Amino acid sequence: MNLKHFSKELAWLRIKNGLSQKELAKGICTQPAISKIENGEVCPQLDTLHLLSLKLKVPLSYFIHILLFENKDYIDQTVTYIEELTSRHRYEEAFRLVKAELTMKNQDPWFEAYLSWQRFYNGYHLKYYTADECLNGLKNLLKNDAIILERFLDIKILNTIGTIYSNQGKYQESIFYYEKILDSYQENTINPLLESKNIYMLRVIYNKAKTLYDARNYELATETVSQGIQLSIKNQNMSLIGQFYYYQGQCFEKLHFPEGKIRKSYTQSLYFFELLGNDTYVGIIKKLKKKYLFQELNTIQASATETYHCS
Repeated sequence: MNLKHFSKELAWLRIKNGLSQKELAKGICTQPAISKIENGEVCPQLDTLHLLSLKLKVPLSYFIHILLFENKDYIDQTVTYIEELTSRHRYEEAFRLVKAELTMKNQDPWFEAYLSWQRFYNGYHLKYYTADECLNGLKNLLKNDAIILERFLDIKILNTIGTIYSNQGKYQESIFYYEKILDSYQENTINPLLESKNIYMLRVIYNKAKTLYDARNYELATETVSQGIQLSIKNQNMSLIGQFYYYQGQCFEKLHFPEGKIRKSYTQSLYFFELLGNDTYVGIIKKLKKKYLFQELNTIQASATETYHCS
């Protein structure tokens, strides 16, 4: 019985629904009982599980699936390896691994859904599937919300759909899926249980900003970029902040902002690209935006260092 994983998932769902332990317990059990369940000290009875599922707006089968699953370590290791491959654009290796895993019998339902998402994700990059084949397959995965809610797989699927539409130049459809994710996201909820989700949301915001820019909606793209910068700072995560500042500069150029503001955005962008050792982007920005760079670099470096100073 996977009580530890269940306890974390229960706490995550409670926070997602904006409930305190006392509010969740009302009409079901006591607040100390909820605390013990979330700490992995006790396993709730079936009737309690049913009431919790109703209050947290998930099917009872969702909780039972988590409790009964016993092979979490293997799945975690495989998921980590697949995502390492895709992050390095090693799509062929990831595709072969996913395809092999999908042939296994009695697969965990969530893991099977995850593998199916990765099959379409990597297959799309490799052009093994058409855009329409991928979109149809991904939309079918979304129908099983009892499974894909776990580890915010639903958000990852929606993000992939948005990206495919954007690549096709179907910007309105793309923005629809990005906003569907962001509309349900509680940005002010920062918690260790949600940290990975908060960081993944940066990808969604970046994809939305890039799509808006490609659609020439520069005003809304600027607002979206600012949202991404603020969330990056709030989560103390620099993974995409260079890209956000770069697109901010791009938008400022299109909107004919003062040169000083444009220069500041590109200089910020260059600073973070150099800090993270992203040589490809360093080369791009130095080549394409050199007329805006360097004049304020020392000032921007000091400002950026203060922003990420740990207290």
